[in-house]
Amino acid sequence: MLYFAYGSNINLDHLAEYLDTHGLRLDTDLVGQHALLHHYCLRTNYFAGSHGAGACNIEPAHGECVEGVLISITEAIQRILRIKEGFPRRYEEVQVNVYTASTQGSVRALTYVVTPQHRLDVDLPVTARYRDLILAGAKHFNFGKSYQEGLRRKLRTAPSLRTISS
Repeated sequence: MLYFAYGSNINLDHLAEYLDTHGLRLDTDLVGQHALLHHYCLRTNYFAGSHGAGACNIEPAHGECVEGVLISITEAIQRILRIKEGFPRRYEEVQVNVYTASTQGSVRALTYVVTPQHRLDVDLPVTARYRDLILAGAKHFNFGKSYQEGLRRKLRTAPSLRTISS
């Protein structure tokens, strides 16, 4: 099955490390390709308790585009992604049409969006580590320069609430 990653999951080294720490050692490296999801925008309107800051979400937005990574995944990978994304309570699975340079037209892919009860009206700051993971993945997959600049602006950082309360 095909999976459209955005947010920190576009950093395939980070994703592979997560899979490994959750019991799934991959026989081969994860392979992905740059993909476009038209008529959606990237938001940070989810509070991730695991790191005490904002996390990415996508929402429909006519005329906008989210750049991400298309990955072929197994059911075993999907099971661990569901844990990572807090499925089905925090993120839900949806099918989207994405475009890549190697496909004629769109392909259907699974992705995760924040459930309505956990979606906030405002975008939150993210941790520096989360921001760095996303920016490294965007650079690795040669996202558009203007999109990468937009990510740098959108992914503003602030101390996590966990750090403040410690």
